[in-house]
Amino acid sequence: MNTATRRQFIRRSAALTAGLGVLKAADTNVDLTRLRAGLKGQLIVPGDEAYESAKRVFYWNPRTERHPIAVVRCGAEEDAVRAVAFAREHGLEIAVRSGGHSHLAWGSSDGIVIDLSPLKEITIDPERRLVRAQAGVLGGELARAAGEHGLVPVLGQCPGVGATGVILGGGLGWLSGLFGACCDNLVSARLVNAEAKTVEVNGETDPDLFWALRGAGANFGVTTSFEAQLQTIGPVLGGDLHFAVRDARAVLRGFREILHDAPDGFQATLNLTNGERGLFVSFCHSGPETEAEHLLKQFRSLAPTTKESFSRQTYATLAERAAATNPGSGPAPAFRAIQTVYRERISDDVIEVYVDQLARATPDVVFGLSHYMHGQVCRIAPEATAFPHRQAHSIHLRAAYNWTDPKNNEKRFAWGEEWLRQLRPASNDRLYANYQTYETSAGSPSLFGVNHDRLLALKAKHDPENVFHRNANIAPARV
Repeated sequence: MNTATRRQFIRRSAALTAGLGVLKAADTNVDLTRLRAGLKGQLIVPGDEAYESAKRVFYWNPRTERHPIAVVRCGAEEDAVRAVAFAREHGLEIAVRSGGHSHLAWGSSDGIVIDLSPLKEITIDPERRLVRAQAGVLGGELARAAGEHGLVPVLGQCPGVGATGVILGGGLGWLSGLFGACCDNLVSARLVNAEAKTVEVNGETDPDLFWALRGAGANFGVTTSFEAQLQTIGPVLGGDLHFAVRDARAVLRGFREILHDAPDGFQATLNLTNGERGLFVSFCHSGPETEAEHLLKQFRSLAPTTKESFSRQTYATLAERAAATNPGSGPAPAFRAIQTVYRERISDDVIEVYVDQLARATPDVVFGLSHYMHGQVCRIAPEATAFPHRQAHSIHLRAAYNWTDPKNNEKRFAWGEEWLRQLRPASNDRLYANYQTYETSAGSPSLFGVNHDRLLALKAKHDPENVFHRNANIAPARV
């Protein structure tokens, strides 16, 4: 924390009158009494015992650190309505949080944080294969609830990520080859808009806004619940194949070739570490057993496996597995950071950078190649939803790392920036909203491509003051 930020935080904390919730900081002079009195949930402010944990999000480090004036931990949808109205009235920045996994820590701010995580209601209609879920529901929780009815949601690959957030940003996961992006399965959403009013949005009530919610949804309000289509699949084959670090080049090249011709029902992520886990391919296959055997044989032919751990299981079991970047149950590190890049293909230069970086990486680093684009998600036109990045064989690269000693802050950031420099495309940067870790010189057109102009018009209509900007934000193209 720099000196100015620390001084500001101390002023705010010292000005909090115990029991009244009155904040009289010199820079805000905001009285929180009225907001606190009307909430069904909890208002957490500096000085409260829960404040330090309430302000944090998953990717927390000195560059993403924020000090909210208040965190509204919602007990009901009307708490979000009150929070938006209060923030608008007092000119406070709004951050919205459900799972809290935004790579750029958009779930926190120096203003008001609207924390939807307590809203956990799930209602499933097994006959119509529909789910209505509140915004605090996580991906793993929804997969478990749907699995009780023999159904599966189309969500991401990390059980701790908020289901709402992944859908609003487009959403890619194990089942994208079969059923498209997460947003392609959205049926409706209920949100609190910039005027602090609740609206139900679907293809009939407001087709244009519904189109925008599917890929750029955080720009238009606080989504308090959603309805989505559930799918039916049988047991899947899921697990990991481990390889030695010395075989990185062969495994990377083979991964590229196998995924290029992969069936719709197969998805895999390649993780690379310089620690005891080595390289490991995590996969999900929902096709015939003979097809699975063929795929396993292909992977085993790349290099000797050092460990194999997979089984036929329900999809819910696979969906609740911890993400590769957060595999342990020990204490969380003090700081987490991540860099990501979108590339049109796994090129030879990408492979060489990965091999070189892996040889010099610290054991905490987890490199990855995720969300290989193929199948149904690529058959849907880029203009069909606000989520445009549907090019077959494109790939999402990442490097996640963590540390505890603040003396290493700048060293760790410099390492991440060098990784990013080496892997960014030379031109035409494109960014996936849910994976954004940096801004391009072009700005938000890099996020939304052919859909940017239409989104810009809808943003001007529904949120002309850009109240909701702690997100993959829609803004005029930079000159």
